[in-house]
Amino acid sequence: MLEKVGTVSKNILFGFVVMLSLSSKLVAQNKQTQFNGFGHLEFYWDRDEDGRHASFSIGEHDFFVNSSLSDKITFIGEYVIRFNSKSATTYLPSIERSLLKFNYVNNHSIIVGKVHTPVNYWNDSYHHGRVFFPVIDRPLAFSYFVPIHTLGLQFQGQNLGKLNFGYDFMLGNGISSTDVYHDSVVPSVTASVHIKPREGMRIGASYYWDDLHENTPGVHSGHNTSIPVPIDQRYQGPVKFRMTSFSFAQFGEKFELLSETGFNNSTTDSTGTAKNFFQFVYAGLNVTEKSTPYILGDYVNVADNDIHVYPIHRLKVAVGYRYSFNYLLNMKVQLEKSWEYEHAFHDHATSYGGPFLRVQLAYGF
Repeated sequence: MLEKVGTVSKNILFGFVVMLSLSSKLVAQNKQTQFNGFGHLEFYWDRDEDGRHASFSIGEHDFFVNSSLSDKITFIGEYVIRFNSKSATTYLPSIERSLLKFNYVNNHSIIVGKVHTPVNYWNDSYHHGRVFFPVIDRPLAFSYFVPIHTLGLQFQGQNLGKLNFGYDFMLGNGISSTDVYHDSVVPSVTASVHIKPREGMRIGASYYWDDLHENTPGVHSGHNTSIPVPIDQRYQGPVKFRMTSFSFAQFGEKFELLSETGFNNSTTDSTGTAKNFFQFVYAGLNVTEKSTPYILGDYVNVADNDIHVYPIHRLKVAVGYRYSFNYLLNMKVQLEKSWEYEHAFHDHATSYGGPFLRVQLAYGF
């Protein structure tokens, strides 16, 4: 069995090599096609009840293709190789985005394919290349609530009018789907709007609607259970998932601020409606063009009656420093600490992590 898995992995990796070779030829033959790569390396040190630990690791490596097929049609492809302990080689590739965009008039477009679900600033602005992240990793909500990807049909408008108004409306496979199968005839619905009243600022809001036929999140949904629950013991019935999000971003020459707020209702036949909440705040000060110290706070509150994610109350705080050698190479140093609570903020912490020291070198090529 392991030999077969190893053979499949080798074939997939060989396909990536062929894709890279063909992409390089396309770049040489057609200047309208661009191929880029992004990756990162990390070191972390921590101390817990079992003692001290230190480790180096290779992070995700992201291969990005952007091609103008005509004056009106563009293609974006994003392919990631990441660590996976279940693989014979401990690394597996995946298709993160694959879409065609048709700009049918002015800045109004129709998009078909697999996209980052347009629910907040972070998911709209950043791909898997950590070199563009203001901090080391994504907010905690991306592990529990945010439907990171959607495969379907999207209508989009950008930079409209004096306020640079933008909108996204999308119908697609829901949280319980995979890239090739959706277990219901009813699609998920995403609706979002934003404005950019001045340079570097964006204010937005979104609503996400999905009815899971069964409580079986797909591989790209971003939904994990908060605690290890055996598959045969998880709730298997339908889930009504609703999420409202608000974003505020200001990335100026001196000061950077990003706030991501979300409210989620998950309703099941067994426990009723669970009301959940998440909040991420980042603030950075550009001391020089290359040097940025920052702080962040990240909180997730999953209600006690939630049987989609399962109850958890997590808080993470961190101080960090980012040094940008140039726009394709930076280093981040982050000291962080996290807590898990039984019943939100007012009760005692049942466990904690850290302090952790993390160092990340992120690059593009």
